[in-house]
Amino acid sequence: MIVNGKNGKNHRKNRIFYGWYIVAGAWIIQCLNGGLFFNAFQLYFVHLRSEFNWTRSQVALAFSLSRAESGLLGPIQGWAVDKFGTRVILVIGTIIYAVGFFLLSRVQTLIQFYFSYIVISLGASLGGFITVNSALANWFNKKRAKAMGFAATGWGVSGLAVTPLVIILDLIGWRGTAFWSGVLVLIVAIPVSLMMRHAPEPHGYLPDGQTIDDNYDTEEKDAFADEPYMSAREALKGGAFWFLSLGHASALVAVAGVNALFIPHLTENLSISAVTGASIFTLLTVVMVFAQGSIGIFGDRLNKRLLIVICMIGHTIALLFLTFAKSAGAVVIFAVLHGLSWGFRGPLMTSIRADYFGRGSFATIMGWSSLIIQIGTTTGPLIGAGIGDVVGTYSPAFGVFAGFTLLGAFFFAAAKPPDLTQNVSILQ
Repeated sequence: MIVNGKNGKNHRKNRIFYGWYIVAGAWIIQCLNGGLFFNAFQLYFVHLRSEFNWTRSQVALAFSLSRAESGLLGPIQGWAVDKFGTRVILVIGTIIYAVGFFLLSRVQTLIQFYFSYIVISLGASLGGFITVNSALANWFNKKRAKAMGFAATGWGVSGLAVTPLVIILDLIGWRGTAFWSGVLVLIVAIPVSLMMRHAPEPHGYLPDGQTIDDNYDTEEKDAFADEPYMSAREALKGGAFWFLSLGHASALVAVAGVNALFIPHLTENLSISAVTGASIFTLLTVVMVFAQGSIGIFGDRLNKRLLIVICMIGHTIALLFLTFAKSAGAVVIFAVLHGLSWGFRGPLMTSIRADYFGRGSFATIMGWSSLIIQIGTTTGPLIGAGIGDVVGTYSPAFGVFAGFTLLGAFFFAAAKPPDLTQNVSILQ
């Protein structure tokens, strides 16, 4: 409980800043979303093709449809988060997320599979990235990259679930795995969602743990008061919004494509077992978590845009290793380079938006940006699966992904920061 009032200031100084509890909650939520949905898709991919005889493209289309739905939802979700707060949207999203897994466990036809996956995606979107990062952007300023980096390790750690999931899928089948995933979401994510808070000011704090003067009535304190920020309409008029969004989309073409097709590529094209592939993916995850956890050391001190450009070039080099891989050794090199680039880049791409546009309309701006971003996650798996169906191997697809990440480096290089002192909104 956060205490306001006459002695509230001294009391708060003796307590852990509540923003770090927000980080912990975001960590748990992103771990569940990454482990049970995003990273697990490639494992369901193998089992569904085996049971129903569906083509690569038919299965991959489910992921692409779910990402398209997430992109279209973005502007509405962003507005809702800014309007109603983090907690309400997280609870709604968590319930939908669990229902989607229950539906998936009952699938008998391709249409049912598509529908259940879209429901899962809807829940994961509402109860995921934009919502939790909006809270983080509000609770932190000078330590924003550090907070987002720590929270993002939840997504990274979720990759460690790939190996256990391979075993669980073999033991209880994909239907049982889907059902118990829904149960786990309800048991864990609902309580976590209820402890989340949208902004620090109504609770007696300022960003980064600074305290509001005790003689100020915090109940009447509007979050973001007197703080310059860009509205979504103002941000959409500037080049920075579009370059950041296009760069982010370029990165996610590769990330989504790799996450959907990495293990199928190893098992079908390189004759590497699913267990070995899962172990390599675990290595990628460990490296990514290391990068996410350490980005706070320099992410808030150095030029974020330059760091992101370097990471995009790192993705490109990594993907070229995977394109021409003939052995597990080359795949391991890919995993290390891709993990480092992904881990460093992810928190920076989110925190740089709050730096560029301010806190006041962060969720709404991220929502509009997701319309563009999700083009990447939608097309990545389709490109890879389509190439796999046509030529019988996924290798050329990873070369195409490398071209996208290199293009993304140029987009980020062009994303110069806007001037927040000119033509911006100020809440009074």
